[in-house]
Amino acid sequence: MTSHFYTSIAPFYQHIFPFNPAQLEFLKQVLPFNGAKVLDVGCGVGDLSFALTHFGFPTWAFDFDQQMIQIAQKSKGEEAFFPVIEHMDMRLIDEHFPASFFDTVVCFGNTLVHLLTEDDIRKFIQAAYKVMVPEGKLAIQILNYQHILDHGVNELPLIENETIRFERKYRFTTGDDLIDFDTKLIVKATGQEIPNSVKLFPIRQDKLIQILDEAGFQNLEFFGGFRSESFTETSLPFIVIGKKKNI
Repeated sequence: MTSHFYTSIAPFYQHIFPFNPAQLEFLKQVLPFNGAKVLDVGCGVGDLSFALTHFGFPTWAFDFDQQMIQIAQKSKGEEAFFPVIEHMDMRLIDEHFPASFFDTVVCFGNTLVHLLTEDDIRKFIQAAYKVMVPEGKLAIQILNYQHILDHGVNELPLIENETIRFERKYRFTTGDDLIDFDTKLIVKATGQEIPNSVKLFPIRQDKLIQILDEAGFQNLEFFGGFRSESFTETSLPFIVIGKKKNI
């Protein structure tokens, strides 16, 4: 995993990816009861974690990027206990939290594919399984890399508003399991340009489903967006929810 990519854009992150209320509404259907304990994996600057806390869900949040965590911590009131915000490696959550602790584990924002091997993804999913209560749910959102790889999709939709312009492109190398994610952030007020490139592991749906099944997740549900859209072959988002077995 690398943190430089997000460190460089962290001060502008909320302009690039503002809080999406649809994520919260989606999770309200996933969370088993009011007061359910949530782990927000790859929390960024913490917008979703703060929203979950506001609606009564005790939330623990972490990110691999220290700059993101610092921004999130500055947004937290000094007397507030939740969300608990920490810097952590997502592969090691079972070493940090007790077994059967969380009711729900959330991993949104295409965070999963920043793990650069299938083994690392498997390690995270197995760790998530350990820290969840029986019948707890894991919710993952990535992009539809099966469609991206099979059809050579080399550019994602432009993100632009009055503050920033954010260009996103993919580069593919024959024989390489990883893809290059190239971005250019333009800050309109200053004209500053921040180019970046990071490797991603574009896991296909069938492989991710296999790993979830091997870990013990069942009753998998699939969506093409946070408004519970049906997932299709050409959906750009890919959301999967799995339930831990009631052992």
